[in-house]
Amino acid sequence: METKIIPFASGSIEVTDSKISFRSAVKDIKQFQSMERHNMGHVNSEQYTYLGIMPIQLALRSLLFGVVLAVIAIAADIQFFSVIGVAAIVFGLVTFNLDLWVDGFLGTRFGYQLCAYFFASKGHKITIQNNSGGDHIVFYVALEQLDEAMKLESYRITERPDTNPVQPVGGIHDLEKINELYQKGILTEEEFTQKKKQLLNL
Repeated sequence: METKIIPFASGSIEVTDSKISFRSAVKDIKQFQSMERHNMGHVNSEQYTYLGIMPIQLALRSLLFGVVLAVIAIAADIQFFSVIGVAAIVFGLVTFNLDLWVDGFLGTRFGYQLCAYFFASKGHKITIQNNSGGDHIVFYVALEQLDEAMKLESYRITERPDTNPVQPVGGIHDLEKINELYQKGILTEEEFTQKKKQLLNL
């Protein structure tokens, strides 16, 4: 088969005759993952939310953004900017305190969940199982890419290729070989006859 490349939100899957691989476009995911197609197991998915920034960083940015908007609103006398600025400041203060005091002391994730609700990417975590016990291929897809990701199951090879095929015993090639040895005097007539009978199953 021709090499098939399937793009997803976090990178691309590459399928060849013998391998299935994932090349990441995101620094948080292992850059290259690969397995033999005959080791490929089922394709599983689970929902995920990904927040690419820590809540405290988001809180500080929100506070800064709110202060800048409030200053612009006061200087330009724009009521709309002041409302957005105050909302950003309130969000920043709430998130900062949740992350620093509540989550920090109690080990909860309220700050993270609040930020994730508004700012996280939502999608699916896809796992292509490795039946040989090696590393699974793990990557992320957008919500609308789930069906395409689940179609990867069709690239499974159910039968393991025979890496050491049994060579046929006998045949015209072997007869020619022993005849050549006989002609050169390496085999006696008796040895030649015996080998010929073995090859012909006589």
